[in-house]
Amino acid sequence: MEELVVEPKKNPNMLAFKSAAAYSVYFLVLMFVMKWMGISQKDPNISTAESIIYSFASYIPFIMAVVFVQTTYKKELGGYITFGKAFSSGFKVAAYSGLFIGILTILYYKVLDTKTMDDLTAAAVKEAGDDEKKLKGVEMMKPYMALAIAFLTAVSYNLYGLIISLIGAAVIKKEQPLYEE
Repeated sequence: MEELVVEPKKNPNMLAFKSAAAYSVYFLVLMFVMKWMGISQKDPNISTAESIIYSFASYIPFIMAVVFVQTTYKKELGGYITFGKAFSSGFKVAAYSGLFIGILTILYYKVLDTKTMDDLTAAAVKEAGDDEKKLKGVEMMKPYMALAIAFLTAVSYNLYGLIISLIGAAVIKKEQPLYEE
């Protein structure tokens, strides 16, 4: 009798999970570094250069994480990948990153740096001025502000990841020719 060796199906889940976890830790460290440098995206007086630096520091490594998973998965598949598999592997990084970043953002604002949340609330009160409705809205939103920021951050990373995954998949796809199957 002849033994049949079944090669396990390759799956990008663990690679996407690890890549997203590494990026999320980087993002948390970046939050502390930017605070130490005095750069805040929430600051209305932020200069254009600081805003660009913050954006590049946030999104370039994220793009690299998505593309890394797509290209690594392509190599694991023998150098060929369909658009769907490339997109799926990249979007998994975005989905995991969104989840992890959301959790770490809540942790940051609620536990690690509560003063920043107080500063954001004070800025919202200052922006509301003498408008009673806005002041009441800020007071009502105060307990949920960290959750709202985390949710919006997670959703935005999923949307950015969707776009990056589509572009990355379109660039790296390489269908296996029929005569090589």
